[in-house]
Amino acid sequence: MKGTAILEEPGTPARATAALAFESLLEAEQAGLLRLARRLVWDAEEARDVVQATLADAYEKRHGLKDLQAGPAWLRRILVSRAMSHLRRRRVWNVLREALDGGTPLELSPEERFVGAERWRDLGRAVRALPSQQATAFSLRYLEGLELDAVAEAMGIERGTVRIHLYRALKKLKAERALEGETP
Repeated sequence: MKGTAILEEPGTPARATAALAFESLLEAEQAGLLRLARRLVWDAEEARDVVQATLADAYEKRHGLKDLQAGPAWLRRILVSRAMSHLRRRRVWNVLREALDGGTPLELSPEERFVGAERWRDLGRAVRALPSQQATAFSLRYLEGLELDAVAEAMGIERGTVRIHLYRALKKLKAERALEGETP
């Protein structure tokens, strides 16, 4: 991730400048993307994989980015899409694995064990149990601290739809007692 070189075909100085600007954007956003991915997939190794896939997608689609000022939001949107796909695949795999293992639940990830706080683990489990749209909206809004408009842009949906997903996520998390005391 760090030190990822963006190689551009030799060409005009403008292309070289654009390539350097794009590489700078990726370098500046990598830490934030990794933090967001960890909060979306709740596993450090899987988060790194999602970020790598995001960077590869971004590189392939780099010519579609016309304004580098919109780059951070553009990268978050790619990452959210990748993370949601990953979560869908993981849920299918977990159901299959549980059936094959005779219903034995999967172990907690190393990151969850490291965090150690029972409440944090409970929240993580509850968020993972949410439908992917609700989990993503909750993570972007309350764990990443993005505004509603930024969440809507990252998820590629309307602001009102984000509010619905947040309402449903909070309702489910409160019912599971994963959120107690002051809630967002």
